Amino acid sequence: MFKVTHRCNKLKTCVIGSAYPPEIFSFIKDTKLRNSFEKLAIETEEDLQQLAQVLQDFNVEVIRPTMSKDFEDFKIDNGYIAPPIPARDYMAMIDDRLYYPGLPNVNHAWMEFKNKHNLADKDKKQLVNNSEWLEFQKQDKYIFDKKVNFYKDIFTLALQQGNEVIASPIDYMNSSFITVLGDKMIVGTQNYHDNQQNIKNTFQKMFPNKEIYIASSQGHSDGCFCPVSEELVISAYDVVDYETTFPKAEVIAVPAEITLVDDKFTNQMAKAEHKWFLEGMEHNKDLVDMVDYYFNDWVGNVNETAFMVNLLMLDEKNVLCCTDNKQVRDAMKRHGVELHVTPFRHQWFWDTGIHCLTQDLDRD
Repeated sequence: MFKVTHRCNKLKTCVIGSAYPPEIFSFIKDTKLRNSFEKLAIETEEDLQQLAQVLQDFNVEVIRPTMSKDFEDFKIDNGYIAPPIPARDYMAMIDDRLYYPGLPNVNHAWMEFKNKHNLADKDKKQLVNNSEWLEFQKQDKYIFDKKVNFYKDIFTLALQQGNEVIASPIDYMNSSFITVLGDKMIVGTQNYHDNQQNIKNTFQKMFPNKEIYIASSQGHSDGCFCPVSEELVISAYDVVDYETTFPKAEVIAVPAEITLVDDKFTNQMAKAEHKWFLEGMEHNKDLVDMVDYYFNDWVGNVNETAFMVNLLMLDEKNVLCCTDNKQVRDAMKRHGVELHVTPFRHQWFWDTGIHCLTQDLDRD
């Protein structure tokens, strides 16, 4: 039976996401443009395979999502659904139960809808019976179900191991939001307006034997902080007080990797509303337009992401990341932990670090 009781226990079995094969871009008639996306697919899969090799070198069993060979299965109205790269977005192994969100993230759907229609948050209350908003949610559910379907074989494997697999009504029931540290559980928030006491009450009822803490992450908490141990926390922000959750910890705040002020991505990312970067985009408006039209569902908002906190614990003494930082490396060394780096060249496009690329299924 698979089990994860603490994120720092020795990793034994791990899911790594998968990219589409380059042939999925064969419909693009412009050769140069098609080559750019084919290169994205090839290099992404190369890096995922390299990540798998690193984990195997640490005696970790690696499992990959399985995909249909018929590209028609991935089509949506204007393009293709995002490939199953961020495995952690779709499940959480908590003790011996594997949870996955049974519903799409309503907050995410609303953000997409309101931006498309230039609405404000206060307008949401007026759209309860709005046909266009209801149809948008229906389509969002259709796409979400296809994304979850990528992981059906992993859910089946867990069932075969004797685990219970639970479709949760909580739409952010995944380990990008949830950090399990033995009897302690830290749950992130989706936005500033979340009722933190209600979240705490919900999770306390679900997990009565755990001490529940709420982190005001306003999005994936694994993009905000990483507890390497009770004595060391790597944080994306220097203003967060960890006194309640980690009273004994040294907190290392990492600098923003994209400042949008006098850095190498400023001009390039301005073409993509500062959300993503792909080599060549700064000279190719057609490439940017194609992502906006066909693959907008694939990209995140990379200017909000701190990859240096997106760390995968291999065990108590070894940590894996896709980027490096001397301050973090030195801090880990003081605490007897070694930082290992395996590159993910297109992190700026996929808005995904090593922790998001993976999902731990079994730890000692």
